[in-house]
Amino acid sequence: MYDGILRVALADDHPLVVAALRDCLLRNASVQISCECRNGTELLGALDRHPADIAITDFCMGHGDASLDGFNLLSRLARRHPLTRVVVISAQSNPAIIRRAMKLGVRAFVSKEDPLEEVVRACAHVAFSNTCFCSPAVHAVLRHAAIAGVPARELTQRELEVVRLYAQGAQLTDIAGKLGRSVSTISSQKTVAMRKLGVQTNTGLIRYAYENGLI
Repeated sequence: MYDGILRVALADDHPLVVAALRDCLLRNASVQISCECRNGTELLGALDRHPADIAITDFCMGHGDASLDGFNLLSRLARRHPLTRVVVISAQSNPAIIRRAMKLGVRAFVSKEDPLEEVVRACAHVAFSNTCFCSPAVHAVLRHAAIAGVPARELTQRELEVVRLYAQGAQLTDIAGKLGRSVSTISSQKTVAMRKLGVQTNTGLIRYAYENGLI
């Protein structure tokens, strides 16, 4: 698919992760790092100025950014930069998160439990193939979920995002501002999610998030 230099954009709110990714990728002479970003806002702005072939981004980037991470960021990347192939690196171990990320156009999903070289493999795959790539740890998560069976009432993308942010400690007003929805909508989505999951208390909802890899 690509001739010559492969331009790669990096985004993670931990500088050490960005540095590790950069050093690993630059071992390949055909790779050029087009930008290094700390959050989703920086990544979108950098891609507007300097388009990249591949964007490698963390799924959760809460440091210094009030709006863009998770599904919100992935949706905007798909709309504004449809030609940029997105590789997600994340500690997420929830199969619903992974599947929905793929539906939003993510071409590769790599777990932070995998060796760093899996990111290199992911980039090589998405650069020259139209199929999606999952790292070994991500494959294991999806395989286990398939064996266990999909819940009868799986949470929607919006419900998953509300539960994830709430379990991280965000208040409903904060979540509403982050996702661009009303507080009443966020409250309703949280209530519906709890009903689907069969949990009665906020503590139960947070426990579900921990036990199912949402945080």
